[in-house]
Amino acid sequence: MIFYTINSKRLKLTFYINSGLITLNFAASFFLSMFLLIMPAIFTSTSAFQFILLSILTGLIGAFIYPLLSYFLVEQLKVEPIYIGVYMVLVTLSGLAISQYLGRLADQGYSARKMYILANSGIILALLVYMNTNLFAVVLLAGVFFMAFGNASVPQMLTLSRQWTQDKPVDITQFNARIRAGISFAWMIGPPLGFTLVAYIGFTATFSMAVLVACIGIMFVALCIPEQPAANKPITNEPPTKAPLSFWFLALAIVMGSMGNNMYTSALPLYTINELALPRYTPGVLMGLVAGLEIPIMLWSSRLCQRFSKTHIMLAAFCFGCVFYIGVFNATTFAVLLALQVVNALFYGLFAGVGLTLMQEQLPARIGFTSAVYSNGFKIGVMVGASCMGVIAQYFSFRYALLGAAAASALGAVFLGLFLNHNACSQCKLSQDAL
Repeated sequence: MIFYTINSKRLKLTFYINSGLITLNFAASFFLSMFLLIMPAIFTSTSAFQFILLSILTGLIGAFIYPLLSYFLVEQLKVEPIYIGVYMVLVTLSGLAISQYLGRLADQGYSARKMYILANSGIILALLVYMNTNLFAVVLLAGVFFMAFGNASVPQMLTLSRQWTQDKPVDITQFNARIRAGISFAWMIGPPLGFTLVAYIGFTATFSMAVLVACIGIMFVALCIPEQPAANKPITNEPPTKAPLSFWFLALAIVMGSMGNNMYTSALPLYTINELALPRYTPGVLMGLVAGLEIPIMLWSSRLCQRFSKTHIMLAAFCFGCVFYIGVFNATTFAVLLALQVVNALFYGLFAGVGLTLMQEQLPARIGFTSAVYSNGFKIGVMVGASCMGVIAQYFSFRYALLGAAAASALGAVFLGLFLNHNACSQCKLSQDAL
């Protein structure tokens, strides 16, 4: 009995030592890579490279947090799956209001750079609370009051990037595709690393990495990104250009694409680990693989736009999404799930590669507004997708959430068709008025 106790203590000590070494190795490798990327940017003039790097840093913050949230709430806080939806709805609604307000301020001439720093500060405060409580109510309050500001980090990064291009001879579609590819590159690193740290150490290790990346993002913006003019005009209270109905059809298509993707990503950890009994690293590997495959597809999408319309490319993306979700619903092995990530990459790479540019083209004078609507469309998709996933999992299983994801992709194609139809009608009306 004494011998067994001593061996158990030795095993625990060995586990903690190995876990610590793994964490230090991950942290050292990650921060060495970030140092090598950031240092050249500090000593050079502002360039597209710096904004791509900023997109990577911003993407990494979310990549360490969002794939783990449903798993964190169920496994760490021990709440019922339906509470995933409660958290997502309240935090997203709060974030939408704040993000849209900050986007409007950016269009009026206020500093998007300072608002990005504010957003990252909100993320840091929220994660510090997450790491130090096991109470769902406390996590929910921190999400509503702190993480809601963090929801503005991506739209403010997109606004900063687009403001920089105003007087630069760059291909906007290609530039936006590279910015989105930077976010996908971050998701190639974040989920595998995050789930591995959770498996060996716990959620605190992953959230700590997100806090450190958010701090790096703040320092990078402060040191490397100068103030950008908002459409070359001072702060003003002039009434903005009204968004047409077709713009909102496109926004709904963005919401549906995000909703389907989030129903899949929220269900994936619990479906693969608990229902298919696959290893705990499985979700991270799948998310990292698809993020890596998305990057060349996103970059390729800008070339496709020279031959096909952006709307038709997005329509093809939704078709790939339907095929993918139905495929995952019928898959039961790790090998099949890996193979299906090629179809997933085609869906998300094309969807994200052209969506931002297509939306910004609708209202070119309101970049802050369109960037916020685009990003908030994803957030609404996250909210609705997580809520639907929680309800489906509560009464059926996580597997059936994949059918909901397929339905969301089909609805996205419908809204995109309405966008096309309304645009065509508007063009006909303009032609008749001209005559």
